[in-house]
Amino acid sequence: MEIVAKNSITSGTGGSGHRLVEGEFWTSRQRRMHSLHYAVSYRASFKPELPDFFIQRHTKPGDVVFDPFSGRGTTVLQANLTGRIGYANDVNPLSERIAYPKTHPVLLEEIARTLDQIDLSSPVEMDGLSDLLHFYHKDTLREIVNLRKYLKTHKSDVDRFIEMIALSRLHGHSTGFFSVYSFPQISIPAANQGKINERRNQIPDYRPVKERILRKAKQVLRDADVEAIREVGDKNVFITGDSRNLAGIPSDCAALIVTSPPFLDKADYVQDNWLEFWFLDIDIEEMRERIFRTGDLEKWEGFMLDSMREMRRVLRPGGVCVIEVGEVRHKGKQLNLDEIIAGLAPAAGLKVEEVMIHVQKFTKLANTFNVSNNEDGTNTHRLVVLRK
Repeated sequence: MEIVAKNSITSGTGGSGHRLVEGEFWTSRQRRMHSLHYAVSYRASFKPELPDFFIQRHTKPGDVVFDPFSGRGTTVLQANLTGRIGYANDVNPLSERIAYPKTHPVLLEEIARTLDQIDLSSPVEMDGLSDLLHFYHKDTLREIVNLRKYLKTHKSDVDRFIEMIALSRLHGHSTGFFSVYSFPQISIPAANQGKINERRNQIPDYRPVKERILRKAKQVLRDADVEAIREVGDKNVFITGDSRNLAGIPSDCAALIVTSPPFLDKADYVQDNWLEFWFLDIDIEEMRERIFRTGDLEKWEGFMLDSMREMRRVLRPGGVCVIEVGEVRHKGKQLNLDEIIAGLAPAAGLKVEEVMIHVQKFTKLANTFNVSNNEDGTNTHRLVVLRK
């Protein structure tokens, strides 16, 4: 695929011999790709246009595309949608609970039939759940708890798809969510939700769970050829583990890796997903121990070097690895993480081919978090393209 960039800049950098290309490589418009991509909001996820750009450029149908920091499964899903096999890893088990159902969609009729058979009316002991009443009406919460109980013992692909859709409805800013007005992308603390309720003069109203799941499922499945996606998705591999030890992924198997690692300590993936962890019965304290998070640059570099060495092992000879990072504020200064990744590449046994800087304005969702263009946060995608 030919690179088309607006106002592109191409030059050598620091004598390393790789190109630097800057521009807009894919559209900044929202929700332009397959409807399954938008099933669940997820903190710090990239747009499907990003992996698609590199999948089309560096692979052919039947190739393996891998993401060692899978998040909500954008890379593996886009791989499947283009006839490639997806391998995915993430230390957070929430990732697999989102990504697997998206790559194994089911028919809307199956979802409706299963929902009809689930009893959400059983009485529920509310002791220990008082914090959740900041988000939910007591009758909505009763239905959520009953659904949670059902899903603990029912694991068919239909059940798993329902679970994934329910995750997407736990909190948000419209009446389509189970919660009263809240943030859609992160689980805010219950005390903060209480303050929002006071400020907005709102009280959680009853929101029937089944109809919201069915409505969202219809939207998510709008573009889906269920049989075709499942045929490819059945060849996928999902593991849950540390990116520095990808024992479940064979050596020399992937034509392409497209991934985005944690940007130092810029996101708290435990606190930001506490409601999802509760719903899935994932131990929060265990996750704090397992998920790597540090503000120490030297430790981050060590983590990334070990992860990149594993990525090289997984790549087939000649394979390409694309690591998406950004610029962050570190000790009062701007730090371009692509420069660090490029500097680590030789020690990982990888060659830097180019650094692509994709520039675009923040989305309306970023603005929800009071992040302004060219001021705070990550303003660009900085993509280090490496080859084995």
